[in-house]
Amino acid sequence: MTLADPTGTRPSQHRPRESAPAVRVLHVVGRLDRGGIETASLDICRTVPPEQAHQTFVTLDDSEGSLAPAYRAAGAAVLRCPVRPLALLPLRIWRCLRATRPDVVVSHISLFSAVVLAAARVNRVPVRIARIWSEGDSKPASLRRRLLRGLCRAVLAHAATDVLGVTAAALDFAGPRPNDRRYRVLYNGVDTARTDGWDRADARRRWNLPDDVPVLGYLGRADPVKNRPFLVEVHRAARARRPGTRLLVAGPLGTGDLTTAHPGVDRDPHVVLAGEVEEIGSVLHAADVLLLPSIREGLPGVVLEALAVGVPVVANDLRCLRELSTLVTGLTLVPLSAGPQVWARAALEQAGMADAQRAELARVLRDSPLTLHHVARQWCRLWRVDRVPVS
Repeated sequence: MTLADPTGTRPSQHRPRESAPAVRVLHVVGRLDRGGIETASLDICRTVPPEQAHQTFVTLDDSEGSLAPAYRAAGAAVLRCPVRPLALLPLRIWRCLRATRPDVVVSHISLFSAVVLAAARVNRVPVRIARIWSEGDSKPASLRRRLLRGLCRAVLAHAATDVLGVTAAALDFAGPRPNDRRYRVLYNGVDTARTDGWDRADARRRWNLPDDVPVLGYLGRADPVKNRPFLVEVHRAARARRPGTRLLVAGPLGTGDLTTAHPGVDRDPHVVLAGEVEEIGSVLHAADVLLLPSIREGLPGVVLEALAVGVPVVANDLRCLRELSTLVTGLTLVPLSAGPQVWARAALEQAGMADAQRAELARVLRDSPLTLHHVARQWCRLWRVDRVPVS
């Protein structure tokens, strides 16, 4: 016998409580072009439904960037707030905040996030997050620059509710205060679905690569900090050991960095310069090993993507990557000072990894906290979203 409900309805007939309104999250970025910051942010945008968190991305560059349509397709809004003239930027940021009335502000512009979050505090935005993506800002350490960094760190400490480094090395650049719980590490997560849908044979055919030779792979934009010309030196050293070795390089912003440093490399039949690609899985599945000779990094998502498909990585011995190597397997660190011969030897050794070992690399990564859904849940809690996405 079922007890009567005082309202005259059965328990199963109760109307569900109305959902809470979407949390309004405003991000401040430089430009929405293909890169680590932009790809990771787009992944979160696609994972958290807009009815839970409505995200707006404010770009400071003269243009929105090539990924702006993808952000809009994911349900986000994209606005422009040009950085120039610089003296008026705080006022423009303040007006933008007054117009959008966010519940959360996430600033992705390194220490200059201090300006954004100070304006957000004046506007009484309750959650103010600085996301620190790199262990430096690539600027010379002049006296003026050091003073500016010090000022930004002081303002950040006053204005931010959370300062989140993508690694401990990145967090240190923000100047964390002892025992201040607002300063902590929040790793990025990899969207493993983005690398699925390919196998080795299909990927090799896609790039016209022989099946029986080692392939050294690379994914990353043409930028001096990425040190891409070093890839050609490593490839040539590897070919001296294994003549059939191929080099597959993909990434946006052209190939001028490679052809300037190594004239004629674009005509080398052993080198494939793929340019910007959408199907990154085809590059990773075609490679036997991924190279990462960057001079500086934050938390390179391409390392996680490679490991997620069982491709080992040989990378520069950077502090952030030493930290990452404690969380994953398959990451071999070699300092750039060791030279291309040592890199080539390490690359060819890793390229010969057995299939069972590759499967274990992928399993460890996919079972780790470095996955997109795990990280998206943490962001939802920071934003005070009532419901968090589940994998």
